[in-house]
Amino acid sequence: MVVLMCLVGHDYQRIIDGVNYWRLKEPIEAIYLIYDKKRDPFGYASRRNVKDLEKVLSFADMKPKILGIDPQSYEEVFTSIYKVLKLEVLDNRRKVLIDVTSTTKEAYGAILIASLMFPNVQVYVVPPEDRGWYLPEPGTPEYDEWFNKVRMRRGSKPQQIYLPGNRLQHPSYDEMRILVVLIEHGGRADSVKSIIKWCGENPRNPAVKNRYSRLISKLLSRGLVKEEVSTKTKRITLTGFGKILAKSLRNISKSQGIVTDEFYFRREEMVEASPKHVFSRDQIDVAAARDISSARKLRRSEVYNLVNMRANKNSNLAQLAKKLENLAKL
Repeated sequence: MVVLMCLVGHDYQRIIDGVNYWRLKEPIEAIYLIYDKKRDPFGYASRRNVKDLEKVLSFADMKPKILGIDPQSYEEVFTSIYKVLKLEVLDNRRKVLIDVTSTTKEAYGAILIASLMFPNVQVYVVPPEDRGWYLPEPGTPEYDEWFNKVRMRRGSKPQQIYLPGNRLQHPSYDEMRILVVLIEHGGRADSVKSIIKWCGENPRNPAVKNRYSRLISKLLSRGLVKEEVSTKTKRITLTGFGKILAKSLRNISKSQGIVTDEFYFRREEMVEASPKHVFSRDQIDVAAARDISSARKLRRSEVYNLVNMRANKNSNLAQLAKKLENLAKL
């Protein structure tokens, strides 16, 4: 079951449009209308809209729950939203969708941070059909008057958007490879076997299969991919956030070479071949993921140790070491 939380400001129709959109997709069990309780023009518009929305959004025996907050107080917004999310997500086991179309920047920041602390919470906005419909036509005296008035408005004391200490973890080199090959193949793979092939490895090797299964499990737990069970296999699909991150990684790889052929080598091969006193697993992870400009900063002594690590100069590792040695001389 799904709960909608709508922060109400000067928008009315767009909030209704958002509710109607989700009603066609999800079983809505409760709606919260959160209004601006301040005694100013913004609060007046918010209270007026909430009064009308309460009538429109009452279905059968369900009436929206009304909650007043100060949307300019980061602390009050966070406290109020956190309390509702704890009740609905943890206690009632419901999925929550939060509409931040019509609220302040302070409230927007507080809601995003609170939402990241709970599972099954999504935040959305309802864009207008005509962006900037309320603005005067550029090049007219009315526009110039509006422009000069808006851009010269003075600010008050900055309100910090407080963030938690623990942040989202950056993907490892192997995880980046999986995300990039997925986005290059339309964001979906029919099976883990396909991903292994796209990454240039042998899907029949049990060790390789186990390693990729662990990598996919990590990406699943971070919400970057999801599994779609078919008749025979589990399809791997990028989530919405996974697609955005994968596109970012692909763009970076094209410009900086993070996951291009210049650094295309297997971390596990390096770990297996490297004496423990030369490179740690973390050092190899960093070397695998960094771009060429970062590789030039590696200390020459470490590069020389890597060069002498293998006697066979024709091996993939020795070829890579030679490239690193040449980069270090630049």
